[in-house]
Amino acid sequence: MTPPHPEASNHNHSHHMSEANESLCPQPGHFGWNELITADAKASADFYGKLFGWQAVPFAPPGAPAGDPSYLLFKTGTADAGGNDMGVAGMMQAPMPGIPTHWRAYVIVGDADTTLAKAVELGAQALLPVMAIPGVGRVAVIQDPLGAVIGIHEPPKQTSR
Repeated sequence: MTPPHPEASNHNHSHHMSEANESLCPQPGHFGWNELITADAKASADFYGKLFGWQAVPFAPPGAPAGDPSYLLFKTGTADAGGNDMGVAGMMQAPMPGIPTHWRAYVIVGDADTTLAKAVELGAQALLPVMAIPGVGRVAVIQDPLGAVIGIHEPPKQTSR
């Protein structure tokens, strides 16, 4: 997940988490984030707002230029049990005309570079090379040998308590 915004994380590691809450974060090999790539962000925000009560809130990673962020977080209005207020999913306008609206899932990995290299070795195509997003981690997007597209997400490294 199309720089500079594509893949916000579903957990915020900028705060210290208790041992109990750490277990709530997705582990490597598990799905950790979903985002909607849409041809019409306003219409999508309206639909999912009415369907699930989600609010589309602009998101800009720390250090990103001020202005109109092109990435939105779908939020429920409450933080999760771990204190995460990153929302339930992300949404971005399709980067080019003609890209159909679709959901993209991200799998948590320990090392995005190693995972991307292994995917390519196994026949995948890198659609988005590894990209760092401040406060979010490192992400990449691949297309598997049969054509399915999936994202990989290496969360930021935990800081010492």
